Amino acid sequence: MRLSIFTIFLLAFAMPAMAQKTFKAGWNTYNTGTITHEYTYNYNTMDSLRLFPSDSAVILTSTDSLAIMHIAFPYHDKSVYKTVTYLNIKKQVIKTEEYKDDNLQLTKEWTYDDKNRKTHSVEDNKVSGNNYRKSFDYSIDKKTGEMEVHECSYFNGKIEFYTKSYYNKENQKTKEVRLNDNNKDVVHIESYTYGENGHVKERSVYFPEWKVTKKFEEKDGNLLPKCCRAFPVGTNEKPMISTRVLFIKRLLVRNAALLNSVDCTDFEYTFRNFTTCDIIVSTTNMHNTRKVVYRFKEKVYQ
Repeated sequence: MRLSIFTIFLLAFAMPAMAQKTFKAGWNTYNTGTITHEYTYNYNTMDSLRLFPSDSAVILTSTDSLAIMHIAFPYHDKSVYKTVTYLNIKKQVIKTEEYKDDNLQLTKEWTYDDKNRKTHSVEDNKVSGNNYRKSFDYSIDKKTGEMEVHECSYFNGKIEFYTKSYYNKENQKTKEVRLNDNNKDVVHIESYTYGENGHVKERSVYFPEWKVTKKFEEKDGNLLPKCCRAFPVGTNEKPMISTRVLFIKRLLVRNAALLNSVDCTDFEYTFRNFTTCDIIVSTTNMHNTRKVVYRFKEKVYQ
């Protein structure tokens, strides 16, 4: 009999000691290899480390790692959101299914060529009834070694637009040219500038119709490499689900100097014990507010 979302919630949260040994995704039932519990908190640096819960989730991974079910329990509404991801033997994502409660909302599928490049993608919105499809062709500049990707995008079976994307030897996207459905008139040209950490730090969009250029800063690309690092948890204390709040607070106090450094007003630090636990601390767009994600992984023994 098919397990309901509420049943999964009880198995995964209320009774963590009785780990769920199987989970149903699509038409198949998978053996569970690992269960990852994820809790997200916000805290105000001026409020004595009081943690405010914002989201929680459970991630079930099959023993062969080819099926992953992410079940999210956001605090802002009473619905449960589930995303099922299917991978091929090369660990490429071939399909996702998104549910709200038990109702299928969206499906996405991808295919790849023998060089592991994406050739087609299909998105079906089960709520609106809309269908989106894309096809991709690739060419390499023999002189520079850079790659050009030609994309054709369809909306409900009709061509909507074309896109030409350019990638350098580091596989960084440097430019995107969007053309309308006649594959001739340019809608906009988007260029990308990368930061020291390899992420996009600025997008520049040129609109030829109005001869206007707009620039957009990207927070991730402006993070200095030293402000986005991984560290050991730094304690022999055993992380647990039941003691997670105290565990997080002790970690924040222990690393106060690092978290309050004037060198990194924006940062994302990952603290891990390399076996069962990750704690990710980052800044947010809200003044004096930070985000903490606590991930606890447990092995399921069949």
